[in-house]
Amino acid sequence: MCKPVGYILRVGLVAACLASLVAVSGAFEPQKPNVDRVFDNKKEDVINKTSTLPSAEVLARLKGVDFLGEDEFLSKTIYKSFRHRKDEGIALSLQDLSLPERENVNGREVYRTRDFYIGKKIFEVFPEESIPRLLKLYDTGDATTRGNVLRVSGSLVGPEITALLVNALDDKTLCDPEDPEIEGSPMRICDVAYNQLVLRYRIKNVLRTIGPIHRPENRDYHIAVLKGRL
Repeated sequence: MCKPVGYILRVGLVAACLASLVAVSGAFEPQKPNVDRVFDNKKEDVINKTSTLPSAEVLARLKGVDFLGEDEFLSKTIYKSFRHRKDEGIALSLQDLSLPERENVNGREVYRTRDFYIGKKIFEVFPEESIPRLLKLYDTGDATTRGNVLRVSGSLVGPEITALLVNALDDKTLCDPEDPEIEGSPMRICDVAYNQLVLRYRIKNVLRTIGPIHRPENRDYHIAVLKGRL
């Protein structure tokens, strides 16, 4: 079967991207989450009970306080809950990526930070199944969707993600809406890609995070510094 042109271009950049980024950071590729840890009886009981719920209820349960700050506990619960229905968990998580992380809906502030985080962890637990769908969504989605795909992909295992992030450094399209409560210009796709690459490879001696507080010309400077080291 013929591969799409976008796929071929990404794969063609993978080897060079990996070699240069690993050399810059001295780091290794991200690793899949540990889903084999054995917890105490109480937590194992929570995992087993959660895994029997319908997919949408599992996602709602994962956003609860039991899993806050408990990444290995969360990852194991995701694995046991979705290992036999991966498509359902991935599909439900992909749906959220077309929406802003924060928006006003009928006069009420809606925050999707936790939804994105749970989706990110699902993609990390099942990267082989998630990456092709994320790449397709990136290719077909609007700017908001593309920005969100980058945010949830930064720690995914797979060389295609490196190439996706590096390619996105050239895209200055705004991916966040204007927000009167946030000072500065909204984030662009290249800004999000920069943040994910620095975090993914723990790159040293560069600005750690680009944010709305930084003027676009200053963001461009730091992106250029990173690109110059690739």
